[in-house]
Amino acid sequence: MLANGPPASLPLLAANAIGMMTAALALWLFAALPPALVAHLVLAMGIMPLILAAMVYFVPVLTRSDGAPRSVENQAFLAWLGGLAMVASMAVQLPEISVALVIVGVLLAAKAAASVLLWMVLKARRSLGPPHPGLAWYVAALCFLLAALFTVPLLWLWPAQRAALRLVHLHANLLGFVGLTAIGTLQVLLPTATGRWDELAAARLRQDLGFGLAGAALIALGAGWSNVLASIGALLFLVPLLRMGGRWCMSYADQLGRLHGAATALGVSCLGLLGLILAGLGHALGMLHGGDALIGLVPAFLLPLVSGAAIQLLPVWLRPGRQGAWHEKLRSRLGRYSGAHAPLLVAGGLATAFGHVQGLWLSAAGLMILLAVVARALVLLAVDSRLP
Repeated sequence: MLANGPPASLPLLAANAIGMMTAALALWLFAALPPALVAHLVLAMGIMPLILAAMVYFVPVLTRSDGAPRSVENQAFLAWLGGLAMVASMAVQLPEISVALVIVGVLLAAKAAASVLLWMVLKARRSLGPPHPGLAWYVAALCFLLAALFTVPLLWLWPAQRAALRLVHLHANLLGFVGLTAIGTLQVLLPTATGRWDELAAARLRQDLGFGLAGAALIALGAGWSNVLASIGALLFLVPLLRMGGRWCMSYADQLGRLHGAATALGVSCLGLLGLILAGLGHALGMLHGGDALIGLVPAFLLPLVSGAAIQLLPVWLRPGRQGAWHEKLRSRLGRYSGAHAPLLVAGGLATAFGHVQGLWLSAAGLMILLAVVARALVLLAVDSRLP
């Protein structure tokens, strides 16, 4: 347990991320806003701040050390402000203001990521014994985030390659930053949600980091300049996913198919990511549209991932310390019907990624179930708090 407790921002940022993804799904269904604006609403204002805050929470555990100072915890809010500036830059019509907002957004987000990365490296050096191998996945993920951010100035400096650089930026974020963070976290989080320790997780994280790094890098570079590289990268990136998924099928199959609980949502999110990698291969081969895969990413992977993590971790974030009946009751309430909403989210997202955009209505149905479950759990929590 962290000496200073989890960052107070985590519940707020988790709610913010789910809110941004809900807004994005509504905009895709009912509005005609630029896809880049909606994507940045999700990734820059929702996912990036949440991941930074989650890293600040997990790193002391991975290094067996005390919690982060307030200055490091606050970097997630700085990243959110950077994301807000990026989204605003796409909404204004004046080019001078738009460029200024982009520069501000990139600098704020890069400062936040670099600060967390530096703190992380220092914690690793002062770790009590070797840090958990999951830490290396976080370091790699932040390096991809910084690389993605610094491709933005190249859009103006290298205008002839603008389209290619936008794809590099997108894939470095999605698979390098979000993907590596997710795999590094899920290897430990799902066994925790099932109550059964995976003694092979640390070894897999050590062995598979090279595949994940090379895969994400080749996908990002190949998306911009070479479909062959992108295809090779996708195959490499599948290695850690398939090894993790295979282990889960052997050890946690009885938990992954349950109607209720965090494990179902987390397991289904991994299946969604696998499907999206295959959709990316289809795009690289000219068989599918890349914009559909970007839209499908939110319900097929991000929503079940964030909701599953919140089911397991929100009780700890709200009441740090020794786990008891209160935590289990809230976790049980939050996990209701995950076996219904998570598959609907993923099925709709994958249908969209493979060109059937009406599949978003399936995801919308899953999202309504998820929001109803969360609302009920929070109302019951408020009622319980007033009882003597």
